[in-house]
Amino acid sequence: MKIYYFFKKFLCLIFYIIKTKKILKKYFSHGTSEISREQSQVIKQWFLGIRDIIGVHVNIENKSKINDKNFLILSNHISWLDIIILGSIFETTFLSKSEVASWPVIGRITRSVDVLFIKRGSKDAAKQAIEMVQRSLMKNRNVVIFPEGTTSDGSSLLKFKPRLLASAIDISVPVKCVTITYPLKNKINPVVPFVRSDSLFLSILKILYSDKISVKIIIEELIETKGLDRKTLSNICFDKIKSNLNYY
Repeated sequence: MKIYYFFKKFLCLIFYIIKTKKILKKYFSHGTSEISREQSQVIKQWFLGIRDIIGVHVNIENKSKINDKNFLILSNHISWLDIIILGSIFETTFLSKSEVASWPVIGRITRSVDVLFIKRGSKDAAKQAIEMVQRSLMKNRNVVIFPEGTTSDGSSLLKFKPRLLASAIDISVPVKCVTITYPLKNKINPVVPFVRSDSLFLSILKILYSDKISVKIIIEELIETKGLDRKTLSNICFDKIKSNLNYY
């Protein structure tokens, strides 16, 4: 029976991705870099569709704190699944590594919408990333960044890299901290973490095969950035998210 549901989800995902081509052609073929409210809602619904196919049970704490005011979202990072979850909750875009743009299928989708790509390790990469994020924020578009810079196994929080927080501080845009956890019997669900050496394809298959994926999302109040420096803001956000990870 578990095999049956795995293949059902796998086929549904394939058909959904095929359908995505029609969505891209209908809503994102005009070539402009600015995303309308209608397009933003389409992107959110697309993420929600992927989430429903995978079968993730989402528990959101402080759901009333999701509002229309634009903000920079800071979240811990455990898996590629984080992007699906956050994209299905917020009308937002993401700051992503440039390699994602070349991934099969996913790269085509991200290039068609407003995902922001950063070429890590390149000269002036951080400066360019800050400018890209600021442009989106000034267009009232939320942006998600993962200040750890990479994924972890979910058992701890990696040190934050505060430089990108200048994108919010310099234009006085507030920050919203979000904590993601994948609990399973008072511990971390071992299927979910996606670390650097893992295969993306195998990770997708493992998650599709699993029937017990739950995610807990904790959304904090907005933090006003005016008058704060990057290190102070980074420490505030780090402490808020770290305190929420002590769930197991």
